Amino acid sequence: MRHLGDAGSGLAPEQIRLELSRLTLERQRLRELAGTSDVLESNRLEIVGRQYDLSRALITRHLKQPGERAA
Repeated sequence: MRHLGDAGSGLAPEQIRLELSRLTLERQRLRELAGTSDVLESNRLEIVGRQYDLSRALITRHLKQPGERAA
């Protein structure tokens, strides 16, 4: 598992959003099945990591937009 502060995932924001959706559905299933607190915590940390990745990917994408900064 990655930790905050590690290098970014290198994925596009759209890919990260799909992964976040998958992790969220997994979390809902874990709750329905009374998953252990360790499993739920691991899932939560993955979600947090992907949210961080999404933020970084969006920042990177928007910083690379041409014409954003005046010389």
